[in-house]
Amino acid sequence: MEKGDASLLSNRSFLFLWTGQSISMFGLAVYTTCLPFLVFHAGGGAVELSLAQSIFIIPQLVFLLASGVFVDRWPKKRIMMIADLIRSLLVFSVAILLVVEELRLIHVYLLTGIIGLIGTFYRPAVRGITPLIVEKTQLISANSLRSISQQVNEMIGPAIGGFLAASIGLYVAYAINAVTFLLSALLVTLVAVRTVVPDEEENGRSDNFLDDFVEGWKTVRKRGWLGASILIGSVSNVGIAAFDVIILPVYAASAFQGVRTYGLFLSSMAIGALVCAVVIGKINKLSNRGVLYYLFIGLSGVFVLCLSLKPALWLTLLLLSGIGFCLTAFIIIWDSVTQELIDEKLLGRVVSFEMFGGLALLPLSYALFGFLLEKMGVSWSMSLAGLVILAASLLGLANRRVRELN
Repeated sequence: MEKGDASLLSNRSFLFLWTGQSISMFGLAVYTTCLPFLVFHAGGGAVELSLAQSIFIIPQLVFLLASGVFVDRWPKKRIMMIADLIRSLLVFSVAILLVVEELRLIHVYLLTGIIGLIGTFYRPAVRGITPLIVEKTQLISANSLRSISQQVNEMIGPAIGGFLAASIGLYVAYAINAVTFLLSALLVTLVAVRTVVPDEEENGRSDNFLDDFVEGWKTVRKRGWLGASILIGSVSNVGIAAFDVIILPVYAASAFQGVRTYGLFLSSMAIGALVCAVVIGKINKLSNRGVLYYLFIGLSGVFVLCLSLKPALWLTLLLLSGIGFCLTAFIIIWDSVTQELIDEKLLGRVVSFEMFGGLALLPLSYALFGFLLEKMGVSWSMSLAGLVILAASLLGLANRRVRELN
């Protein structure tokens, strides 16, 4: 273990937070894996599954911009505890409904909608609490460790969730899921958070929601690199999300052996992401972060373009590992930059604007590339996705304030 990581893990608050987050991520991985089977168990099919996924996204689009205000007002530790407790109660209720054979599609829709709503508060709180328990020089290592946990859980969570659902029953998977969220909430209670003392201007300010919202918006506008990156990120996510969610499964089915190959695809991306998190986690400080951020985005677009040529399986897996590496690199860099440069009292609002930008164009992306896949085929659709990602990268690199971000 590197000295920086060892020092970070000696911080008891971060250790409790990271452990709780790792357990919570595992729970989410199990939940995500079992959701399609839950829909099918309740009598639904592909249409109902799509509806459940849409119901998960809609509350986030509706409430994200407002949730950031409350995340900055309320104790972030308390938000995380309450969120995990509610998620535990929700999935445990689903387990009970499965046992008594009373699960209906309306229950699944309610579950996905509330889980999506909770995420609008939980995720900004997680991003905002980290700078309150670690030093700024440790932010890259902290975000890298979190990314390592995420990638490991994305590799083992689906396998364990699928095994439990298939061999024992969905009710066991969701009961264990409930326990993971409960354990995460308990570990968060042990985290000691540094108190942010309000300045004189804040003490004299009225407790007005609209004023707080406008303050967050002005923070984004004043920082050219921030506003530009949120807008450009929305564009790049059109290509990234379409490739990841829509194109890649079809590519696996049309060019290789379907579901089995798709599993290899996801594992390759997870391995690349894991390697990236380990490598970047050893670096205490990165220079030219604005340029690096967009170079990694651009490189992922180049890899997607290479995949459109339908190379051999071994090269496809290598390219997918490269995509996983690049996507994780720019996520870690971006998270660390915003946590370091944005005032802790404004970070929840900024993260909410960022998350909204990332989600806003997803429905359009899914609809557009679903249509293009049918009309143009996999290769042309994948080429277009790669070009969108690459173009977004070039837009970012053309921005002077982004290039000056160090």
